[in-house]
Amino acid sequence: MLLKLTVLDQNLCAGCGACALVCPQQVIVFDLDRVVPLLEGIGDSCESCTECLVVCPGLQPDTDRSELELFGRTRRAEERWLGISRQAIGARSTDPQIVRRSASGGTATTLLLTAREHFDVDLTLTMGRHPGQGWRSAPQLGSAAAAIINNAQSTYQLAPYLNALRECYEQQPDARIAVVGLACHVQAIRKLQRRDTAIGHWARSRIICVIETACSSNTLPAGTHSIISEVLGQDPQQVRDIKYREGDYPGRLQVTLLDSQTFGIDFWEILGKLKDNKTFRCLSCGDWMSGLADVSVCDGDPNIFEASLNGSEEQKHGRALIRTEMGQALVDSAITHGWLESWGVDLGGFNLGLERKKNRRRFYETQPLVLPAGPGVGDHFEDEALVDDAELINPAKYRSSP
Repeated sequence: MLLKLTVLDQNLCAGCGACALVCPQQVIVFDLDRVVPLLEGIGDSCESCTECLVVCPGLQPDTDRSELELFGRTRRAEERWLGISRQAIGARSTDPQIVRRSASGGTATTLLLTAREHFDVDLTLTMGRHPGQGWRSAPQLGSAAAAIINNAQSTYQLAPYLNALRECYEQQPDARIAVVGLACHVQAIRKLQRRDTAIGHWARSRIICVIETACSSNTLPAGTHSIISEVLGQDPQQVRDIKYREGDYPGRLQVTLLDSQTFGIDFWEILGKLKDNKTFRCLSCGDWMSGLADVSVCDGDPNIFEASLNGSEEQKHGRALIRTEMGQALVDSAITHGWLESWGVDLGGFNLGLERKKNRRRFYETQPLVLPAGPGVGDHFEDEALVDDAELINPAKYRSSP
């Protein structure tokens, strides 16, 4: 099977779930702990079908082709890491409840709610919690505003995601959908929307808008499990809910048990704890943002590690890169209706998440390994030397003097 040979055997699975979404025979299921498709026992079901590989972003995200279709051109060298955009803004929800529930001001959440209210979107795909295992991430496809708001905040845990759209494709094919996701999810969606197949036509006509959040790297479920059990000393099976960025900016990891007790750990501490539970595909990924979403969103503070370590007076806020006509319409509508406040920003300067992404990518490019493809413009690094990732999140580097 080509998916196994070219992606799985090279440790390039992104865990996005696109393969399970498009599989015509629906024989692909995921291992929820390793977050990879299980292909054993499929036998001859696939025959000559390669739909799973065609939409997979693991080895080939197909950035250039998607950019040509979206923008009529590919990115230039100076756009390598942030992609093509019309405008960059600072932004924050005007709703105190959304700001309180958010990690960085609720920009993505507000845009989803705007799509729902003003662009006739019927369903939104967001990352929530597994209904039977509250410590575990799971996709949620729904329409309730309360659920969208509850699923605000970044989730630092991998879970197969896009496969949740299969139910909609089969049972509600006329529903209009808004999706929020990471770079790999967006890349897979754009690849799917090019397919001259029934599900490709559906994705092109029914996925109305795509919003992405920046991603330095994601983490296997074992990372969260170990924090709960080894650091907080709690039984993961007793967890009802978990938030990774709860409270004042930039937030803390907070675990809520079935009996409503809460336990937490500062955000800067969890980054070190999660490091041992990364996949090769995430670590070698060259895309902080895919650049292929309608709008891309990241933290407003370029170094939330330092902000968590030393405390911050910053109000929660984000930065948004508006890329497409749909993205512009979404943002304009949110601002016009008084749901989003915005201001101009300068995207230059140091950004810890992006620097971690660049350094890891640069390191892996020195190794004799098969890597996920980047944009055709090639990788451009301004710094002369690699910086070890452990040094980039070394508390001593950022801790303020007493």
